[in-house]
Amino acid sequence: MNSKLNSVLFEHGFNDQENGQSLYLKLSNAVMRAILNKQLVKGSKLPPTRLLARDLGLSRSTVIKAYEVLCFEKYISATQGSGYYVNDVQHKKIEYSLKTVNHIQVNPRVSKRAREFRKHVDLMNRGEHKGIAFRPGLPPLDVFPVRQWQNLTNNYWKEVTFSEMSYGATLGLDALRKNIVDYLRIYRNIHCDYQQVVIVTGSLHSLSIVGDLLLDEGDQVVLENPTYANAIAMFKSLKTNIINASIDSEGLNIKSIKASHLRDPKLIYTTPSNQYPSGVQMTLRRRLELLDWASDNNCLIVEDDYDHEFSNWEKPITSIFGLDRSNSVIYQGTFNKLLHPAIRLGYLIVPPYLVEDIKALYEQSLRFVSPVTQKVMSSFIEKDYLSKHLRKVVQISNERRACFIEHFNRYFEKTIQLHQVSGGLHVIARLPSHIDDVEVSGFLEHHGIVAFPYSKYFLKEKKENGLVMGFSSVREHVIREKILRMSRLFQEFKGSAC
Repeated sequence: MNSKLNSVLFEHGFNDQENGQSLYLKLSNAVMRAILNKQLVKGSKLPPTRLLARDLGLSRSTVIKAYEVLCFEKYISATQGSGYYVNDVQHKKIEYSLKTVNHIQVNPRVSKRAREFRKHVDLMNRGEHKGIAFRPGLPPLDVFPVRQWQNLTNNYWKEVTFSEMSYGATLGLDALRKNIVDYLRIYRNIHCDYQQVVIVTGSLHSLSIVGDLLLDEGDQVVLENPTYANAIAMFKSLKTNIINASIDSEGLNIKSIKASHLRDPKLIYTTPSNQYPSGVQMTLRRRLELLDWASDNNCLIVEDDYDHEFSNWEKPITSIFGLDRSNSVIYQGTFNKLLHPAIRLGYLIVPPYLVEDIKALYEQSLRFVSPVTQKVMSSFIEKDYLSKHLRKVVQISNERRACFIEHFNRYFEKTIQLHQVSGGLHVIARLPSHIDDVEVSGFLEHHGIVAFPYSKYFLKEKKENGLVMGFSSVREHVIREKILRMSRLFQEFKGSAC
C-alpha cells in the first residue's frame, strides 16, 4: 500500500518543486486529488503518520498537519486507536485540477507612503541593540518594582469581569485617564479634563497620531535643531516641509526662523523641559513667546515632555500646555522613560476640538495598548506606587550620572570633551571634527557598547560630531568597567583610522 500510495502522491503533484506551497499543503492536496480521482476509495486506510513521514522523507508533524487538513475538509476521518480512513466523497464537487498549477509569486508595488518610510528609516536611532550600556533614554531598569506590578496584575485577573474582557474604550480606560490627570496636576501643574487624554504606546506613537491627524504632504513643520532623530525620520517620511529653529541658552529661538521661509506652518515640535538632545531648559520667557507666535500663525505646538521628572524635579517650570489659554498645545508624555520601555505606555493630551477626530482615527486602526496594562498602571498610580518609584529612580539616576562623569573624565582625560547635560538621562561627548561619529558609534556597537551618533540629531545645517550616551540603566561597577573598555576601544579606532 505504501509504495502504491507514494507513486499516486507523486502523480498528483506532491513532488512538484515549482508550485511554491508548504509541504503539508502539497501532501494534503495530493491525497485529496487521489481521493477525488478514486485512486483512494471509501474505507481505504491511510498509512500511519510515522511510516508515511519516513517513506516520504518528511517530518511527522508535516504529515499530521496534512491529515488534519484532510479531516477538516472531511476527505478522511480519524478513528481513535485504529487510524485514518478515506470517507465517501461522491457528494463533493471536484474543485482541484488534476494537473499541478504553477504559481507565480505576487509582488505588488507598495504605496508611496510606505516607500517614504522605508527611505528614511536609517535616520532613526532604533532599539535593536543587544546591550544597555550606554543606550540613551533608559531609566534605572533594575529598580523597577517587579513584585508590586506582579501583585497588581494578579489582582486584576482575580477581579476581572467578563465585560472587561471585551473590546476596551477607544481612547483608553477611563480609570487610567482620570489617574493620569490627577498625577499631572500634582507633578506637572497641568489641568485638563480626562476626556482630553489619549492612551498611546509612547512618544513615537504620539507623533504618528499627530501626523495622521494634522499633516498633509508639503505642510510646514517647525523642528528644533538639533532634535529627536526619530521625529526627523517621521516628519520626513510624511513628506512635510521641515523648517529649522535654532537652539540657544534659552531653548528654541523662534526668531531664528526667517519670515520669508514661512508659509502657513502647521505645527511646532519642541522638547522644552529638557531639549533633546542638547539638554537646554526653555525659559519661561521663551515659552510665552512661543505661545504668542503660534497664536499669530494659527499653528499648533506639540510639547514632548518625555523626561520631565528627571530634569525638572528640583525647580520645575510650568509646561507650555499649562501656560496655554488658546487650546494651541498638544502635550505628550510617556511612562516608558519612568518605568521601562517594554511597558509601551504613554499619553497625549489634546485640545477638546480634536478629540472626536482622534477617536475616529483610532476606531479605524489598531488599539495598541492592552487593557490589562492600562488597568494595572491605573492601580499603580492610585496606590501611590508611582510617586514612590519616581523618588527612587531620580535619586539613583543622579548617583549614576555622577559616577559616569567621574570615570569618563578620568579615562578619557582630554581626548573627548564631555558636555554635561543639566538633567535627564544622557550626556554628550564631543568628538573632534575629523572623527566620524557614525563610524565610531558603529565600531563601539560591534564591540558591545551603545552610543548614538550626535550628528543624527541635526537637520540640514552644519552638524556637530559627538556621542549621546545614557547611564541610568547601568550599575556603578559596570559603568567603571564599560568606560574603561570604551576608552581602549576608542584608542583602537583612532589607530585604525590613521
